[in-house]
Amino acid sequence: MPSFREDPTVRRTRILTAVLALAAGLLAGSPSALAASTPTTTLAADTYTWKNARIDGGGFVPGIVFNRSEKNLAYARTDIGGAYRWQESTKTWTPLTDSIGWDRWGHTGVVSLASDSVDPNKVYAAVGTYTNSWDPGNGAVLRSADRGASWQRTDLPFKLGGNMPGRGMGERLAIDPNQDSVLYLGAPSGKGLWRSTDSGVTWSQVTNFPNVGNYVQDATDTSGYASDNQGIVWVTFDESTGTSGSATQTIYVGVADKDNAVYRSTDGGATWSRLAGQPTGYLAHKGVLDATNGYLYLAYSDKGGPYDGGKGQLWRYATRTGTWTNISPVAEADTYYGFSGLTVDRQHPGTVMTTAYSSWWPDTQIFRSTDSGGTWTKAWDYTSYPNRSNRYTMDVSSVPWLTFNANPSPPRAVPQTRLDDRGVGDRPVRLRPDDVRNGRDDLRHREPHELGQQQPVHDAAHGPGPGGDGGKRPCLSPLRSPSPQRPR
Repeated sequence: MPSFREDPTVRRTRILTAVLALAAGLLAGSPSALAASTPTTTLAADTYTWKNARIDGGGFVPGIVFNRSEKNLAYARTDIGGAYRWQESTKTWTPLTDSIGWDRWGHTGVVSLASDSVDPNKVYAAVGTYTNSWDPGNGAVLRSADRGASWQRTDLPFKLGGNMPGRGMGERLAIDPNQDSVLYLGAPSGKGLWRSTDSGVTWSQVTNFPNVGNYVQDATDTSGYASDNQGIVWVTFDESTGTSGSATQTIYVGVADKDNAVYRSTDGGATWSRLAGQPTGYLAHKGVLDATNGYLYLAYSDKGGPYDGGKGQLWRYATRTGTWTNISPVAEADTYYGFSGLTVDRQHPGTVMTTAYSSWWPDTQIFRSTDSGGTWTKAWDYTSYPNRSNRYTMDVSSVPWLTFNANPSPPRAVPQTRLDDRGVGDRPVRLRPDDVRNGRDDLRHREPHELGQQQPVHDAAHGPGPGGDGGKRPCLSPLRSPSPQRPR
C-alpha cells in the first residue's frame, strides 16, 4: 500500500486554523469550548520504597578509620563514592553522604576521615574529588555530631583531591586526642597545613609551617591531574605529650618532599622544624606512632601511588632518643615495590605490619613483626618455585566473582591478596564480626596480633587513570591467618 505524507505547509495551516477556532470559542464562552476545557483526571500517586542497591563491586577504599575508644565504630572513605559507617548489628556499611547533590558532586570524593576518640559521636570528613579543573568546586570539611547521620559543612578556599594521585597516603585529617576541639588538615596544591580550634567550624592556615610539599607525579601533565603538588599527606599526634583537656604538644607531619618528608612540633604547633637525621630520597606515605614504646614508624616509597612505586624502605624513629633505624623487611636492592600500608597493634604495641604496594606480580606481600621491626614474617613464601606456602586463608564467598573463573598457574593465586598503596584493608564491603575490635583506628593502622586475623584485602585489578572510576563501589575479602606464626 503506498504511503501518504502530508505536505508540511498544509499541516501547519490546518493546525493553526484549529487553534484559532478554539481560542475564539473560549473568548465567546461557547458551551462547546467550556466543555472541552473542563474535564480533568487525577491519577493516584504510586508508592515507591527506595533503597540502596548492593553492588559488591570494585573500587578504591583508600582508608578505613576506627574509633580508638569505642568498639565496632568504624568508617570507610572512598575516592569518589562517599563515606560509610560500619553497622555491627547487621554486618553492613551505611552510606553517609548520599545527601550530597549534583551541584556539589565533588564532595563524594573523601580524601580523609577522622573519628573523635573523646566524643565518639563526632566524625569529620575532608571532601573534594579533583584539584584541577575537572572539579569546579572547592573542597570542604564536613562535621557530624551524630556519627554521619547528618552533616554541617565548612567550605575551604582550595580544592581537595579524593581521586587524585597520592590519595592512599594519610590520614591528612587528624583530631588532637587530648583536646578534640583542635584538628589539623594537610592540603595539596601548595596550600599548606591548616588548623581548626573550634571543632572544625572555622579553619586557618598554619602560616609558619615551613614546607608545603613539592612532589608531583608527572610535571608534564597539562591537565593538572598528575602535575599537582601532592602537598601535606599525614598528621600524627604523640598523645603521651598531653593530658585530657590540654593540647597535645608533639605533632608529626608528613610532607610530599623526598628530601624533607617529616616535620615536628614540640610546643603544640607554635613552631615547627624538620626532623633531624631522617632518610632522604623517598616519600613518607604514612607515619604511625607507638606512644607506649616511643617509636614513630614510617613507610617510604619512591613514588606517591596509588599505581606506581618501585623502591621503598621502612624506618623506625625513637622519639625519646632521636635514633633512626632502618627496619625494612627486605633489602632495598630486592624491592620492586614501595612500602605504604602500615599499622601498629594498639593492644600489643611491639607488633607491626606493613605492605608492599605496587607488587603486581605474582601477588602483593604483607609483612609482620612482633619485636618492633627487629624480625619479620611474610604472609606467603615460596617453598620451591613456583610453588608457595600461604600463612593465611581468604574468604570471598560474599563476592564470588573475585575469582573471575580463573585458574592461573603458580605462583599466581586466586583470589589474590594484591594491594595498592592503601595497604591492609583496601576495599571494604563486609567485615566479619570479630574483625572490628576496640582500639583500632583503621585497617592501615589496625591491631594485627594474629597475621591478618580476617584482614580485608584488595579485591581485583582495575585500570588506572581518572576516567576509569565510574560506578565504583567498595568490596572486601577477609584474609585470615590459620594460626599464629613465629617471626622468621
